[in-house]
Amino acid sequence: MHSMDFGAFGFWLFIAALVVAGYWKETRQEAEKHETLRRMMEKTGSVDEAKLKELFSSAVEQKSRPGRGYRALRITGTIVIFVAAAMAIFFLAIGTIFENEASHAHAALAVAVGIALVGAGIFFSSRFAELPPESRNEPPAR
Repeated sequence: MHSMDFGAFGFWLFIAALVVAGYWKETRQEAEKHETLRRMMEKTGSVDEAKLKELFSSAVEQKSRPGRGYRALRITGTIVIFVAAAMAIFFLAIGTIFENEASHAHAALAVAVGIALVGAGIFFSSRFAELPPESRNEPPAR
């Protein structure tokens, strides 16, 4: 008999459910937009072009606020770095307290260092994102 890891199966089942739910939500929202357009046509007989653009503009088409990606990358990178530092401290303490588990703690410490490097990469990638207006990193306007 083959043993099956139900934890892994549950994880992938959860991921599949998220994908299906996201697709269903997007499809449902588009259907509701078309239904709204149909009702507007029935009631008024004509459609205002501004309302039509507002109804069918997607989040991608809308202009995002400048600097949002910069801040998101900075915040995410900082959080990941501090989580990795906390993990490193925890695994160092485990390796110190339980000497017979030191090799496992050192391996986990290496993983925490890897996570910290990923966080540093996220943080430093913000240099390539658009700076927010009125940033403290920019020289003052003359």
